[in-house]
Amino acid sequence: MYTFDYHLHSKFSADSEMTMDELCQTAVDKGLDEIAITDHHDIDYKDNTIEFLLDKNKYLKEIEKCQQRYKGDLVIKKGVEIGLQSHILKECNNYLDQDFDFIIGSFHTAEKKDLYNGDFFKNYSQWEAYIQYLKSVLEVVRNYDNYSVIGHLDIIRRYGDFNTQPDLMENNKAAELIREILKIIIRKDKGLEVNTSGYRIDAKNPLPSFEILKLYYKLGGKILTIGSDSHTPDKVTNKFNYTKSKLKEIGFKELTTFAKMKPVFHKI
Repeated sequence: MYTFDYHLHSKFSADSEMTMDELCQTAVDKGLDEIAITDHHDIDYKDNTIEFLLDKNKYLKEIEKCQQRYKGDLVIKKGVEIGLQSHILKECNNYLDQDFDFIIGSFHTAEKKDLYNGDFFKNYSQWEAYIQYLKSVLEVVRNYDNYSVIGHLDIIRRYGDFNTQPDLMENNKAAELIREILKIIIRKDKGLEVNTSGYRIDAKNPLPSFEILKLYYKLGGKILTIGSDSHTPDKVTNKFNYTKSKLKEIGFKELTTFAKMKPVFHKI
């Protein structure tokens, strides 16, 4: 069985300490056939304590060095995790150009406010925040196409000072917005990421939750990547076997890698 991890961060991301070589060697040691290195690039990120701007030329050259170093042992794809916001879509497009094999479109801010530091949540109740976040995602997917998959769609559950992290499908309005987001993604031949870092907040679910993934399958979604969102070696391929078994239960038969932005399907 062909194995891969499609969400990995090296020191080119400000929140990771792994060198690119350490990341690649970890992938080899864990028996992976392929990885996508997907470091952060967040234009106009709303947290002054950290910067997620990626020196593209330096980054891609380092990936190319690793591609040569691990040739025959590991397929390494040029990926990026781009932070999407409705007011920077032109800048995102200009940055990405045609340089990547694989692009994760992620949402770390909404309404020009940061999720991680809590600014976004200040004037909302829990469900109001979740719904406004999903509206921001919907606006972007309606108007932007330069990505391969949407990363950790329900990441909003990870943030906010709340006692519980409910499945977004529990709320009718949220579920309606998710359905519309998924329909657009499918219509545009884009995909979803299954991000296993979600188990850190919910032992039973990745990001997005299995309920969202069931809806994606029901609507005809087929493009699906799996990624650990690792910033440290110990998290690479975290809970992949469990996740794949649950995806097969839902009905998915294939997972996806990418080459020059084109999906390649592999049997689970």
